[in-house]
Amino acid sequence: DIRQENIYYSWYDKEIKTSLQEFITSWSGVVLLAEPDENSIEPNYKNNYKKELYLRFQQYSLVIGIVVVMMLAYVSNQLFYNLGITCSLLINMLGIYIGYLLVLKQLHIQSNYADKICSLFKKSDCNNILESKAANFFGIIGWSELGLGYFISNTLLLLFFPHLITYMAMINICTLPYTIWSVWYQKMKAVQWCPLCLIVQVILWNIFIINLIVGVIYFPVFSFPDMLWVGCLYFIPFLVINLFIPELAKGNRIEQITQEINSLKTNENVFKTFLKQQTHYEVDKTTSKILFGDPDSDILVTILTNPHCNPCAWMHTRAEKLLEDINQSICIQYIFSSFNKELESGAHFMIAAYFTYPPKKVKTIYKEWFEGGKNNPKEFFQRYLHVQTEEGKKEYLRHEEWKERVQLRTTPTVLVNGYQLPDNYKIEDLRYFTDLNVNIK
Repeated sequence: DIRQENIYYSWYDKEIKTSLQEFITSWSGVVLLAEPDENSIEPNYKNNYKKELYLRFQQYSLVIGIVVVMMLAYVSNQLFYNLGITCSLLINMLGIYIGYLLVLKQLHIQSNYADKICSLFKKSDCNNILESKAANFFGIIGWSELGLGYFISNTLLLLFFPHLITYMAMINICTLPYTIWSVWYQKMKAVQWCPLCLIVQVILWNIFIINLIVGVIYFPVFSFPDMLWVGCLYFIPFLVINLFIPELAKGNRIEQITQEINSLKTNENVFKTFLKQQTHYEVDKTTSKILFGDPDSDILVTILTNPHCNPCAWMHTRAEKLLEDINQSICIQYIFSSFNKELESGAHFMIAAYFTYPPKKVKTIYKEWFEGGKNNPKEFFQRYLHVQTEEGKKEYLRHEEWKERVQLRTTPTVLVNGYQLPDNYKIEDLRYFTDLNVNIK
């Protein structure tokens, strides 16, 4: 928005106000202006909304379940009588959250809270610290993974094995030298601060102070069962996280690669290049008069289809959905082929129906046919007027002559302005090319 001498704009979820001169100086020259119209809606909104609700249900159920288990352990072990354990429990839960944010940063997963914390200082960049060689223990295990596992282990020990708190206190003392090294490295080597890392160091010292005040810092009476329990408590959470992180990173990377590939695929010049490399067949809107969508569109999508073919039925559903999504803005042409004298009645019926009924009724008939009517054609034919007109016969002959001329046999085959649709594209991808220049030969 432009008001008098000020410019208002959004940048990475931040609303920014600046003077006109400052804006001109810093502006790259590129701006995105998005304005809604009567057709503006997220693609597949209803399905996406259902998936989002289910995902939220899963997440909330998991969080509620964890909280309930923690509350049951807290109450059943009567930990509320021990202020020291309660304080230690709270500080370790904060450590879990900070460790979680650090792992997100390490995996380059967007988190607004992590970004806000990491921008607390003028000379702060969590990414630079987390991507340095010092961010890994022995160059293999990330400190963020170790920290998250450590705080989870502390929390489990406090909730379910509070009598082992002395072991936790001794382990905590072993972590304190790391805090000194971490601060020294950020100040002297990296010359940058990682606020999230600093919060972890503060949490570790707070745990030490609480343990000191409560009086649990002393050498315990070591016993093999207790040591085995402590070993499992500190090893298993870390092992689970260490095994899970690579899979999460892999999934995140696959998502990024998919986005990059989709960005490349939706480039019109890239699509044209692939399209020109495909076999070209002479076809136009006179080849078949079975047309859906916009008959005046420069984009002609020809589908060679068999009325009795299951993949062709699925292709019809996809083509119908494509037209619905793009507001009928391209032209889809059907050429029918049965490749079997006994099944020619299906092609004759589809052509006759197109010339007999109004467009809306034709769409209904085609949909019902492909959804199940083709499995019992005689019964389906009896439901609708099936008249072989002279126009219908000529149309069928045009389809047959074209097939003989181009020698296409595979159904369904999709052509775009005569070019076979490249293997690395689906018919749904044509939504991105509704304004494609027809002159692509």
